[in-house]
Amino acid sequence: MARGRKPGKRAHKTVKLSLPKKLYFILYGIAGNNEQKMNKLIRLIIEEKLENTTISELAQMLETPKKEEEKEE
Repeated sequence: MARGRKPGKRAHKTVKLSLPKKLYFILYGIAGNNEQKMNKLIRLIIEEKLENTTISELAQMLETPKKEEEKEE
């Protein structure tokens, strides 16, 4: 009999990320052609960026594309 997962929330959430093909192959090469190492590298880059960024800077990153789109119209 299959037991399945225990009820409750998962400890980690999965996020899918779209990368330009050129950037993907650069990171993939740095990671030694290993998908798991590349995922770890991406995770470390994101974590480091979050450590060095304030909440207001993160909020500003979200607002910037909207303003640029409005100026183009």
